[in-house]
Amino acid sequence: MRELAPGVWQVSGRPRNAINVYLVEDVLVDAATRRAPKRILGQLQGRKVSAHALTHAHPDHQGASSAVCDALGIPYWVGEKDVPLAEDLDQMRASQKPHPLNRMIMRYWSGPARPVDRHLREGDEVAGFKVLDVPGHSPGHIAYWR
Repeated sequence: MRELAPGVWQVSGRPRNAINVYLVEDVLVDAATRRAPKRILGQLQGRKVSAHALTHAHPDHQGASSAVCDALGIPYWVGEKDVPLAEDLDQMRASQKPHPLNRMIMRYWSGPARPVDRHLREGDEVAGFKVLDVPGHSPGHIAYWR
């Protein structure tokens, strides 16, 4: 892992800087694809992780979410307007443009759907960052600002 700013670490991935995962204080932000749990969990060993939050519910951000939450026994937090996508892969699939690349990404990268423990709203605080609603890429896309 590489520290980018005080309290913000980028979890290493392949290819570097392609599908990003971060540890912000003790909150894991995003979880790459369903092929990433072993890599993510290996880098988190020995670190306190109290929750897992998404920026948005797409397969390259939620793929390993269920596996990571199960392995660490942590809650799953998602922007309130993306909760239906995170909890139901059929809704996630339907939210994507009907393009062959999107179908392939859903098939090979998405992880299992999972009940969301906390619906994040604009103004909420996550690990010292303020949640901002930035819809467009997905209905409930959020950003973290400090």
